Amino acid sequence: MHRGAAALAAVLALAWGAPVAAQPTPSPVAVPFAREGVFGDVYVELTATEHRPAGPGPFPAIVLNHGSPGKATDRPAVTGNFPVATRAFVEWGFVVLSPVRRGYGATGGRWSETYGSCAAPRFVDAGIETAKDVAAAVSYLRALPYVDADRIVLVGQSAGGWGVLAAAGRPDVPVRGVVNFAGGRAGRIGGVPNKNCAPDRLVAAAGELGRAARVPSLWLYTENDQYFSPELSARMHKAYTDAGGRASYVLFAPIGRDGHGLIGMKHGVPLWEPKVAEFFREVGVLPAR
Repeated sequence: MHRGAAALAAVLALAWGAPVAAQPTPSPVAVPFAREGVFGDVYVELTATEHRPAGPGPFPAIVLNHGSPGKATDRPAVTGNFPVATRAFVEWGFVVLSPVRRGYGATGGRWSETYGSCAAPRFVDAGIETAKDVAAAVSYLRALPYVDADRIVLVGQSAGGWGVLAAAGRPDVPVRGVVNFAGGRAGRIGGVPNKNCAPDRLVAAAGELGRAARVPSLWLYTENDQYFSPELSARMHKAYTDAGGRASYVLFAPIGRDGHGLIGMKHGVPLWEPKVAEFFREVGVLPAR
């Protein structure tokens, strides 16, 4: 590979053990993988966890994307796993790949998802950096013999939700649609609920993502989200759709102490499951009823 190449390398390798496709498994399994790639002049390997249903497939697939802790000291603990949502998706018949992006957890390395200062935040740039890692994960999935390369969707939470909205604008990310759970950046600044350091700029950035969007999206928020209030999430959605993005917005009633973590709550599944299943049917990754 050549240093300075902006494109992702095409080499894909499993970090441990034989290829997953070698033998179908009777139950979901978790498999680490390494994605070799060059981002600017930095060589990186992404780690991830993969879960899949029993049988040979081909299955539809999901890239499931984690958020970004408010404190840099918490980034090494990020695993990228959402066991509650993953279980639901695998039961629906999806392969689920949960990558750990650059600067987090086992992947480590330089963190590139910063939006800079609150005085002049670069929210779109931050989303683009997330989308680079999402693109790598999609490329990995498309090469698997038990994945239907034409039925891939993206799901993300918080910064991961913002990242999949950014990925929706990339022509090299061939997916059917994206699901945004409580997406955004710069929420709960200083630990203060619903304090966003630059809400107007975040809304404007949502408009930029909507202008570039190539596939439909589903936005899921709650009334007691402590990072992105109903007023702010509704404004982001309006800016996104006004700019041309195709997006459905759902605001759920309060749940738990902080609805921002809806995707990780067992008792939250009955809320979002019907909405997500309906969206997946609309974009053709689940069969129509």
